[in-house]
Amino acid sequence: MTAGSPEAGAETDGGLPPGTIGGIAIALSAALVASVGFAMNAPLFALRLDDAGVAEGEVGLFVTVAGVAAILCTPLVPWLMGRVPVRLLLAGALASAGVLFIAYAATGHVLVWTAIRFGFAASLTVLFVASEAWFLELAPEKWRGRLLGLYAAVFAGGFGIGGLILAAVGHQGMDAPLIGAAVCLAVLPLVLLVPARAATRPEGEAARPGALWQRLRLAPVLFVPALAMGAIETAAFNLFPLWVRRMEFEDSMAGLLIAASALGNVVLQGPIGMIADRFGRTRALLLVSVPAVVGPLVMAGVTAPWQALAAAFVWSGCVTGFYTLGLMGLAERFRGGELPGANAAYAASYGLGQMAAPLAAGVALQTGGPSVFMVLLAVMALAPATTLLLTRGRSRHL
Repeated sequence: MTAGSPEAGAETDGGLPPGTIGGIAIALSAALVASVGFAMNAPLFALRLDDAGVAEGEVGLFVTVAGVAAILCTPLVPWLMGRVPVRLLLAGALASAGVLFIAYAATGHVLVWTAIRFGFAASLTVLFVASEAWFLELAPEKWRGRLLGLYAAVFAGGFGIGGLILAAVGHQGMDAPLIGAAVCLAVLPLVLLVPARAATRPEGEAARPGALWQRLRLAPVLFVPALAMGAIETAAFNLFPLWVRRMEFEDSMAGLLIAASALGNVVLQGPIGMIADRFGRTRALLLVSVPAVVGPLVMAGVTAPWQALAAAFVWSGCVTGFYTLGLMGLAERFRGGELPGANAAYAASYGLGQMAAPLAAGVALQTGGPSVFMVLLAVMALAPATTLLLTRGRSRHL
């Protein structure tokens, strides 16, 4: 079965087939929950560690468990998709995340929180990678740009929802964990009951965990945007709460900053996709790299919360553009049963960024202060454009 076959979600004269629409709805719902979980867990974990007296550098070290979990779990997702129906896999990940949310409020031990954070990252990685691979397979080529724009907007909207929840109820007590658990469990009936076309099960080489690294070697420039976004997003969203405190803003500003970033992601992905359709993904990547680099430098000099929120709106939207543009290239390069493995490699690139960045960012914040932290984020944003320029002429892909 290929991505262009009817079973893979091809377009009919009347539009998208009902089974395809159902699958896309499930995949979008899973992506929404995954992003809400990511957005809530990052500041929830960091603020609770900070409340416990853990230094910024150590917070960065503890945060790396999310990247470790992603690296360990991502290669297994194609293998799991080859053996478990995708909707059962998504349901298991949702149930696990819901239970772990509740576990947050049941303990006050830093190491137990870290273990819970690892479990969260593992569950959300399975949820995210499997649903995204299914979505890419279901999206017909003619509709792909619009559907990927919708996917990016939904995923970004989840980050905004997560940030607003924390801003409204705070990071202490039971409210935030219970709301997070409710969000996870509320989607289970949709995942289990809505009629949908099944995902193509990876077989043979496509399902082998070690094949992931072969794909990274095949077209490394294709995966650098995900690496950069993973590094920037994880460092920023996990340490923004501490940056907010060092800037002497109110704690609620951390949730608002994440919400502003998410709003920028929602609003700007459509224009970024239109630019890519008209001028090509390469030029679009170079264009979004400019505000992605300049944005943190602007934030380093802000003196009022509204200035930080405005800068984060533009900056985060462009950083997310890295991921969206890379995902467009991924959908063009791989087909059918190859997509879960290719998407797993893409997610692994994101996970590598998650693992590498937080410790460096935490040390930068602790030793150099808020300005040095922002400069580091700007340096990270140089990676996609730099790699593209260095490899130009040797690869036709992002």
